[in-house]
Amino acid sequence: MQPNANAPDRRDVDPVTFEILSHRLHRIAKEMGSTIERVGGTVNTTQLHDYMASLYRADGEILATGESQPWHVACGGFTVKSIIERFSQYDGVNEGDAFFLNDPYVSAIHQSDVYVVSPIHFEGELVGWSASFVHVMDIGALSPGGNSPDATEICQEGVRVPGIKLVDRGTLRKDVFDTLINMTRRPDMVALDINCQLAGHNVARSRMQELYAAYGRDLVDSVTAQMIDHSEAGLRRRLEEIPDGEWRESATIESKGKTWTVRLRLRKTGDELVFDFDGTDPQASTGVNLPYHATFGACFEGVVETVGYDLPRNHGLFRPIKTLVPEGTLMNPTYPAPVSMSTTSGGATAKFVVISVLNAMLAGSEKWRSEIMVRLWGGRRLRTSGLNQYGTFYSTSLAMSPLSGSGARATKDGVETSKLDFMTCANVEWLEMNCPMLFLFRRHAKDRQGAGRYRGGTGAEMAFTVHKAPNGEIDGVAYGVAGLTNGGKGLFGGYPAAPSVLELYQGTTLSSRIADNAVPGRMEELGGTRTVLPYTNFKIGADDVLYYTLGMGGGYGSPLDRDPEAVRVDVEKELVSLETAREVYGVVLDRGALAVDVPETEKLRRSRREKHLEGAS
Repeated sequence: MQPNANAPDRRDVDPVTFEILSHRLHRIAKEMGSTIERVGGTVNTTQLHDYMASLYRADGEILATGESQPWHVACGGFTVKSIIERFSQYDGVNEGDAFFLNDPYVSAIHQSDVYVVSPIHFEGELVGWSASFVHVMDIGALSPGGNSPDATEICQEGVRVPGIKLVDRGTLRKDVFDTLINMTRRPDMVALDINCQLAGHNVARSRMQELYAAYGRDLVDSVTAQMIDHSEAGLRRRLEEIPDGEWRESATIESKGKTWTVRLRLRKTGDELVFDFDGTDPQASTGVNLPYHATFGACFEGVVETVGYDLPRNHGLFRPIKTLVPEGTLMNPTYPAPVSMSTTSGGATAKFVVISVLNAMLAGSEKWRSEIMVRLWGGRRLRTSGLNQYGTFYSTSLAMSPLSGSGARATKDGVETSKLDFMTCANVEWLEMNCPMLFLFRRHAKDRQGAGRYRGGTGAEMAFTVHKAPNGEIDGVAYGVAGLTNGGKGLFGGYPAAPSVLELYQGTTLSSRIADNAVPGRMEELGGTRTVLPYTNFKIGADDVLYYTLGMGGGYGSPLDRDPEAVRVDVEKELVSLETAREVYGVVLDRGALAVDVPETEKLRRSRREKHLEGAS
């Protein structure tokens, strides 16, 4: 059933009613998400928060997002509109229906992102939609879990559904459901993920119907229309405050001797933004390509994180944005280009260049300059699978992006082990209890964040080995942003951060050291052969150790302008070494009392600045 074109669309809602109902809609979306999390039984929903739950208007426009990832909220909008278009050709959209979609050439980012879309009816009329996604545990691709470095076309990357009715008028289509989950390695886990989504949609439908019953369709529809207009007007006003201009950025992913470069030009005119990806490299033969709708979503998320950070996240923020991407390129591939690693490679790179040009735009505004935060590029990602200690097959992601350090801000340091997105990470105890893994350490890394007047946030480093695996080994998949320049870049004299890396140490002395009750604290103590992992499938065997550093934040401003006391505190917390304090920050600390030697620090910094000026002349 299509939206009622004759329904009134009043815009004269009083401010108090508007605030009450708009916040109520936000809470409904948030409750939908918390339902998915509580009903879900997989690590992705219960610990990683790798899901989205949002509300949309009857025409598919984004309405309320709760606390969902803006990137997936935008793709959810494309998903709802595609379902409306697809099923208007058949038996229409009926009350109690639910639809399944995960096709990256329609609206998903990669096949592992499973979207469920449900119509919301009131008194027989279609009044809105709910949409959700969950990153499922497996999707039947070449590599367990779905991220497939060896795939050369999308047909090798798992189940791909452009839209199918999963629930018909409140009745689950068991034939469809069983067909979908049985094409995966973990039908039990995928079934849990889909069922928790359906539970979230049931809650959203019930709460929305209660809202319409309490306030009437006319009033609620007027509020939803006004919410979108409010966000659009707020964003346009802010853009008008910023000088017009044009800014460029590029970033290159490197792996196995290949490179893929994303190029972006931002043009701002009045109250509109045009993101132009012309010049981006042609699509790749490995799955780092990013579908167009996800590229648009990266632009939407960038606007949300900068000038729109406190505006309601709805379709109003879409309207001032235009995204131009040539077909057949890394940011807009054509069939059958593979995309299974897109979210954490091409997608992370798109977000990086988008935030970079937006930061450059903000730098030209005295009012908005203080809102700049250095963007973290991304980092490596890791997935393991095989038989666990209980003899059953498992597959799990170590997508521990929240353990990355965020970039420095214009007025503050970055945040330690917090990328400031909507995901969290699995705890070590859960991983060791459910997977044949033994962690040697998981801790803050020293001296790897970007130095600056305000330094970047410190990310984590970790190491683990195989433990009680029936076959003596497990499989691994290395993905994410490959290359040794994937750390956060610095701004205004700030230093770049160290890269995120995956390193496999083979043939180490770990077993003998554990037998001697001497668990190593540093990788150098283990010996063995070290390999930096590109995009690849690999194995972790007995006495092999996987070392993993997360992304670190870039710095803001010159390190020589950093408060010496802040440097002393960093050394005390073991985030920065004494050597780095002296060589990078120009701060001299007494080793015994760990106090700042003020005269020597001033002398050293003066000397460093003079050398910098000589080099610049």
